[in-house]
Amino acid sequence: MIVVALVVFYASRSLFQGLLLTLERHIPCILGTLGASNMGNSCVCRDDSGVEDNVETQNQQTQNSRIPVPEARSHPRDPVRPPRRGRGPHEPRRKKQNVDGLVLDTLAVIRTLVDNDQEPPYSMITLHEMAETDEGWLEVVQSLIRVIPLEDPLGPAVITLLLDECPLPTKDALQKLTEILNLNGAVACQDSCHPAKHRNTTAVLGCLAEKLAGPASICLLNPGILEYLLQSLNFQSHPTVMLFALIALEKFAQTSENKMTVSESCISDQLVLLEKWTDNPDYLKRQVGFCAQWSLDNLFLKEGRQFTYEKVDLTNIKAMLNSNDVSEYLKISPRGLEARCDASSFESVRCTFCVDSGVWYYEVTVITSGVMQIGWATKDSKFLNHVSACEVTQLIL
Repeated sequence: MIVVALVVFYASRSLFQGLLLTLERHIPCILGTLGASNMGNSCVCRDDSGVEDNVETQNQQTQNSRIPVPEARSHPRDPVRPPRRGRGPHEPRRKKQNVDGLVLDTLAVIRTLVDNDQEPPYSMITLHEMAETDEGWLEVVQSLIRVIPLEDPLGPAVITLLLDECPLPTKDALQKLTEILNLNGAVACQDSCHPAKHRNTTAVLGCLAEKLAGPASICLLNPGILEYLLQSLNFQSHPTVMLFALIALEKFAQTSENKMTVSESCISDQLVLLEKWTDNPDYLKRQVGFCAQWSLDNLFLKEGRQFTYEKVDLTNIKAMLNSNDVSEYLKISPRGLEARCDASSFESVRCTFCVDSGVWYYEVTVITSGVMQIGWATKDSKFLNHVSACEVTQLIL
């Protein structure tokens, strides 16, 4: 029995030691597997939380960066009334667009602006920004000459408005423009076959002469441009071209040195011929006649010619436009029944006849298609020539 018990004891101890050795070998593997499993889960949890954090951060950034976008997309840009905002010192210049398209867009929407407080069209704002550089200004001017159609009555008004609002050109830009246009009498004869371009060129010259009155105007009126404008007064030119060439010469004459230069060119001889159109049934030629007569009476005097107001018959005229109650740049005919504005400002005049009772009416003949206002006025009403922008207008009472 003792021997059997010893054998069983040693066998059990050997088995127990073997089991311990087995456990010692496998426990590290099991623990390593469990540890790896726990570390993987914790990494996944951290990754998930990090992803959630990143997603939340990205969402917040996206929301912050998109705050103005829904409003901008839900309210598309209005080409007529864009938000007027100056470009900051570090803000990049707007992307260059097709200049001809912007000019035509401005021409299309300008007739919809009926209130002085309305914002200018987006196309006009863009053109003004482009004209901040010499290169951009030259592109805008050339586009105005190239694309404004002859038959659109607001074409000259758009030329005036755009050039008035654009920054003043530098001396280098003016010099470059004269080189590009290269105007002279021969070019005027060639342009007579293209009256739209011809008219637009004379309109641009007139606007620049008015905008740059002084030394810059003197430099602009070189012999070639003077010859171009004088040649444009010939009867072979379109009446519209003749009209705006004459207006351009009038505006150049606002500078005394230019006035002497134009007067010495014997322009008065041609104006005497054009003066005969003052009562022409063709309203376009009638405008040329009116401006020719006004220039002969006020700017380019001809020796031996009697002033029109000295020989006009006023016997049957009971009321007329008051030449002593008129704003600065309005032209009034010698009979006092016809008025015309060639300035970009809004000029006004009152009549010499006052009514305070009864029933009265008036009749007018509108010669041009420009913007004008006709109505009753009190003696206390003030003339503010900055109230509205006016295109060339002419009417007869």
